[in-house]
Amino acid sequence: MADIAMRNTGRTAASWAGGVTLALLAGVGLYLGAAHAVAVGAQARFDHLARTGCQQLDGAVHEYADVVRGLAALFQANGGTVSRLQFHRYVETLGVARHYPAIESINYAQYVDDGARAAFVAAVRADRGVAPAGYPDFTIRPAGHRPAYTVLTYLEPHLPEKFGVDLTGGAPAVARTMDRARDRGRMAASGKPIVVERPARHSALALRVPVYRIPAGGALPRDVEGRRAAYAGSVGVGFSIPALVHDAMRGVDARLVALQLYAAADAAAADAAAADAGAPGRLRVNGADAVLYDGAPPALGGDDLLETVLPVRFDDNLWKARFVARRADLAGGFGRIVPWLAGAGGFGATLLAYALFLNLARSRRAAVEQRRLLDLVLDNVDAYVYLKDRDRRYRYVNAKMAAACGLPAKDVVGRRDHDVMPPAQADALWALDRPVFELGEKRAVQNAFAGTDGVVRQLWSVKVPVRFDGDGDGDGDGDGDVDAVLCVSTDVTELHALKARADAASRARNDFLSTMSHEIRTPMNSILGMAYLARKHADAPKQRDYLDKIHHAAQHLLGILNRVLDRPRTDAGKVDLERLDFTLDALAHDLAGQLGAQAAVRGLVLEFDVAPELRQPLRGDPLRLEQVLLNLVGNAIRFSERGTVQVRARVERTVGADLLVRFEVEDHGVGIAHDDLAQLFGPRREADPAPPRHHGAGLGLVISKQLVELLQGTIGATSTPGRGSTFWFTARLQPVPAARAAAEPQPAGPGALDGIAILLVEDNAFNQLVARDLLEDAGAHVTVAGNGADALDRLAERPVDCVLMDVRMPVMDGIDATRRIRRDPAFADLKVIAMTANAGPDDQARCLAAGMDEFLTKPAAPETLIATVARALGRNARRPDSGAVRPAEALLDIGVLSDAFGGQPDQMRKYAFLFLDAARDGMQEIERGLAAHEPARAAAVAHRLKSAARTVGALGFGDLCAELERQLEPGALGRARTLAARLRGLLARLERHIHAELGARQQDHQA
Repeated sequence: MADIAMRNTGRTAASWAGGVTLALLAGVGLYLGAAHAVAVGAQARFDHLARTGCQQLDGAVHEYADVVRGLAALFQANGGTVSRLQFHRYVETLGVARHYPAIESINYAQYVDDGARAAFVAAVRADRGVAPAGYPDFTIRPAGHRPAYTVLTYLEPHLPEKFGVDLTGGAPAVARTMDRARDRGRMAASGKPIVVERPARHSALALRVPVYRIPAGGALPRDVEGRRAAYAGSVGVGFSIPALVHDAMRGVDARLVALQLYAAADAAAADAAAADAGAPGRLRVNGADAVLYDGAPPALGGDDLLETVLPVRFDDNLWKARFVARRADLAGGFGRIVPWLAGAGGFGATLLAYALFLNLARSRRAAVEQRRLLDLVLDNVDAYVYLKDRDRRYRYVNAKMAAACGLPAKDVVGRRDHDVMPPAQADALWALDRPVFELGEKRAVQNAFAGTDGVVRQLWSVKVPVRFDGDGDGDGDGDGDVDAVLCVSTDVTELHALKARADAASRARNDFLSTMSHEIRTPMNSILGMAYLARKHADAPKQRDYLDKIHHAAQHLLGILNRVLDRPRTDAGKVDLERLDFTLDALAHDLAGQLGAQAAVRGLVLEFDVAPELRQPLRGDPLRLEQVLLNLVGNAIRFSERGTVQVRARVERTVGADLLVRFEVEDHGVGIAHDDLAQLFGPRREADPAPPRHHGAGLGLVISKQLVELLQGTIGATSTPGRGSTFWFTARLQPVPAARAAAEPQPAGPGALDGIAILLVEDNAFNQLVARDLLEDAGAHVTVAGNGADALDRLAERPVDCVLMDVRMPVMDGIDATRRIRRDPAFADLKVIAMTANAGPDDQARCLAAGMDEFLTKPAAPETLIATVARALGRNARRPDSGAVRPAEALLDIGVLSDAFGGQPDQMRKYAFLFLDAARDGMQEIERGLAAHEPARAAAVAHRLKSAARTVGALGFGDLCAELERQLEPGALGRARTLAARLRGLLARLERHIHAELGARQQDHQA
């Protein structure tokens, strides 16, 4: 009974809420109707005031325009010429102060060619028609000669500060306006108001009409050329806009309606206004219109405003008069009250009528029971829902769960689970339900379920503990044992199948990448190894240069392969950066070696500029850094036809112990449109898709962006179409301390593995040959096995110190062989190093899990191979110091010169001697600059020589030039002279060295 009483109370409250709502709607309707009637009356009053004000303003403007036309008629009646006295007397007859109170100036501006300037000035100075003394100080302002002038000659009243001003001098907009008026023979108005400071600050406008020299009885020329030939000048008036408006709006109450006056932006607006003359509401003020007058008070705002824009036309000029008023001000006090009275009356009357109707309808039936509503909702849910108690008895099932049991819902409720489904399936479901009863916590599980159709479905089930209210208070907050479990299961069979297919695709991709890695790395291992061995035995510099290029190109190709294999992990953000020590100078040398010839073929200069503070060893990932630079520099060369491609490296800022280095690649190519820059690093887009992709690895800007983000940096670009682009990116690099850099071991060399016995397990005969030669060259004794089974036999025959184990081999692979080795206690301490072409992280984990000690990816650099073996055995793989001169200290790096000019001897010799000529001339300029105490002049020459020296491989000379370039302060003059002397001595040594390396100069001339 208590529940019924509560439900009845709720229904009564809802009914009264409906009655109040209906009464409110009726009251609002009456309020809106009355308000609309008041608004219509206010709108009519506003329209009348606006039209009246616009007509008065239009009449006033036309009166002022007629004054200008009268002046023009005076000139035309006298053949285009009027004396100052005639002009003065005519203006006096107008009674300006009484009839035209807003006019501040009436003037005539005479058109004068530059050739007649002197005569014109003399004539004005001698003119005594009004002033007995003439105007001896008259001159044209602003000063300076121009092709023509439009000079204020007659002014009433006379204004000395305006007298002689050239209206078109230094004012292109005014000149264009007056030229249009001259060519059309029509009146022109100044587009924007002029601020006048005296007698009080206000805004003013000018109206001007051209006048022409036309003989008596003649007519205005019809064509533009005729008007220009007959043009004599223009007459005009300047008037105060506030005074004009106040005079014209005397009949309009400014407290009710405010006026804002605008000048239309162009002739198109005038045409639009002409078309809308019969529909003033369609005229609009836009941002291009110039404000002439603003009479709206600051407080005039809000949504309840009336507004209209009406045209004011004279000749080809259009003004827009915007009238604004508050609707409430026009409605009056009584108009504000009427809508509220109507709304209140409607509300009261409707509420009274609804109360009478509600008393007649109290016998309505009770609402549908809550259980029926719940059944309706849950039966339409696409899920299996049930409630089961501790006795495994169903307390509730929805229609979908009952259908899965093959019974109506009423036949399932009250029965145990094993009575409505197979016992095995019932026990499996109970195994999932029981923990909820025991722990009293919600669970979510995935389980299989077979319905009566025999189809096994994968369900995602959420099981919630339910405690019934047993204390009789009806609050449902019992905290005892769990009484039942509520389960809601969603069919995820399709998602499960999709996941299975995705897992299978992932496994297939990994298998493919592993196979591809093995197939590519095996021959790459041979290429790198044979190039290394050939380089050791090559005597000719050119052969060594070629072999170095083969080695570096193969290393770069290997890096690209690594990136391809790492692409899935890159997309997932799981790639680990390498932490290697390198120098930016070495990186620049590698880039020049790969792209220098390509730039030279296209007639470009590839220039590197590394900041001095970045010439120290750095720690980071040089391969990924080189990939980004190769892509950006390759694109710069590809889209450039001239000039220099410059690569710069600067420290942007420090980030903790790291340096944030900014790299820039600047070219003078086709450039990129501004709209395309925002999408530049999305899917590949090019400003000019016509040039084919004929070089580069095709990594694209998308992959470059991913690599830069891995380097903890950002990437971007600036560009000007037709002038070139600058691509930039940042990367975090760690400086290597000098002591630590000195302590780094040098690459392993001969004798590093003296006395070591190594078992090489490799099925590829060519790779056997390469690895054996490399290891024996380092002093090791090598035994070769062709597969895992063969390796076990060799180990049984004789002991070894280390096993280099390939992974994929016939008969028995390296994984199985390593497991068998580890099972033998005799080989517990034997070092096994994996050397495989399978480079994936899963491959590495599998090798280490099988018991291998180290992991080498083929192709491995010879130094890396020997150093890894030495490290595994506890040997020091440092190469003895040979005392060789580093390339940066050498007089001439032939490799750099060869890279720059494609290895062509004639070109190398030609540009080397051109550099010597430029260096000799530059040294003379440097010495002259220092003698004149101008270190900045010497530094500019040193900057020019630095680039040329580094291009031909004179790296030491270029470094001295860079140091001289920094000696800009006057106090550094002594240091600059010392550096200049060192440069002079080094230049003499360079000449002798170049003659020895490349031949005598006479031979070059003969060639």
